[in-house]
This record gives sequence, C-alpha cells and structure tokens, in this order.
Amino acid sequence: MVLYYTNKEIFVLSAVGCMDTEPDGLESILAGNEEGAKGCCLSVDMTADGIAVLSSDGYCVANDGTRLSITDYSYAELHQAAPQLVPAGQAIELARTCRAKIAITVHNQTLLPQLRITLRHSEWLDNTIFVGLGLVEAARIAVANPDLHIMGELPALPDNIDALVRAAQTTGLFGLRAAAGDLTPALLSACRRAGLFTMSLPTNDERTLAGLIRSGVNFIETARPDITSMLLPAGEAEPHQIPLMRF
Repeated sequence: MVLYYTNKEIFVLSAVGCMDTEPDGLESILAGNEEGAKGCCLSVDMTADGIAVLSSDGYCVANDGTRLSITDYSYAELHQAAPQLVPAGQAIELARTCRAKIAITVHNQTLLPQLRITLRHSEWLDNTIFVGLGLVEAARIAVANPDLHIMGELPALPDNIDALVRAAQTTGLFGLRAAAGDLTPALLSACRRAGLFTMSLPTNDERTLAGLIRSGVNFIETARPDITSMLLPAGEAEPHQIPLMRF
C-alpha cells in the first residue's frame, strides 16, 4: 500500500464540534483547519433510505427543536425539518479541499461500501481512517476490506503488548486507537516496529496533548487544535511530497 505519510509523523485531528462550533457541521472542519489541524474527525450515520449523513448521536435537531432519529426518516424528510443536516459526501469533499486527513466513526457498517465509493471518487481513500470499532470487529472488517484503513479500539492496555501488535499486523489493521494513558512507550514502540499507526481518544488537556506529541502518537484528536498545533515542533506535521511505502 502506498501512503504519502509514515508512522513517524504526527497529525492533529479536529474533533467534532471543535473550537465551540456546532457539532456535525461543516464549520467544525473549517475551524479546525484554520487553527492548524491537519485533519478532522467525522461521525456518520445512515438515513432510512440509505444516505450517509453527519451525526454523532444518531439524531438531528429540527428547526422547531424536535430531535429526529436519523434511521427513522428519509434524507429528504430530515433535510426539510433540519436543513443544517450535512451529507457525508459534502463533508468529505470539504476535508479534501482543505487537504485534511479524515477519521470517520461509522455508526452503521453497511455504509462502508458507500463511503468507499465516495472516497475513491474524491481520491481521498488513502487519507481516511475508520475508527470506533472494537478489536475483533475491526480485524474482521480489515480482513474483508484490505483497501480500507481500519483502526482497532483498545478497551485497556493488554498484558501482552507484543501479541496484540502481532495480531493487529496479521489481520491487516491500519493501527490502534486508545486513551492517552494506555499509549505507553512500549505500545508505541511495538506499533512503530510493526508499521502500525497510533491514535489517541479525544483530549483537550494541554499536559496530555504535550505528552502525546512527545511520545510520537500519529493522530491526536482534540477540540482544541489551536493549542495542540502550537505544541508541535516546527514542521512536524507537514506531509511528504513523494509517496512512501508503509512497512
């Protein structure tokens, strides 16, 4: 697989609703980009007629304040009641325009083929990772979809780190996502040796963010990309201009 970045680089990803913007909106992507983020996090759900839209909690809020379940209505019905609802394709296109990496939490896995088509059409598939999946489920999806960058979620740091990393590598996982406290030097070192990428769960604590940067965590999710970007060493997150192989 050819990538334009390696697992020795660091990318700040803006969390949904970063910089006090409305969640699940295009403003969040723009705000993160303006504050120095090199990517954004999107949360995607599926309408009753199979359209991928941005939604972190499975609902959207209508103009009259009513909370509407994404899965219970068609896209046309939801859009009429809540015009601010954003199709996932529109968000992906904006992120691509910003040259931003994308981390997508998919609440309905039947959306993966649709998202793959959208990302391929945008030529942004290699710049997108899928998160929010437990290790077993992530491994299953990675085996069935070797062209997708799937990250497995660590519920806690295992006793046998080497065995975990070998299993992740064997099943074709792109990397591992965990709480900051579980991204220990031993785990990060094992992942680097295996060619796996690492990602933190969202945090806004400045000391934690500084520690993640010092440790070399690849993808750092935060609602405060302004603070995080200032903590990065100069030029740390700039992407390479030539494709590099991931080993």
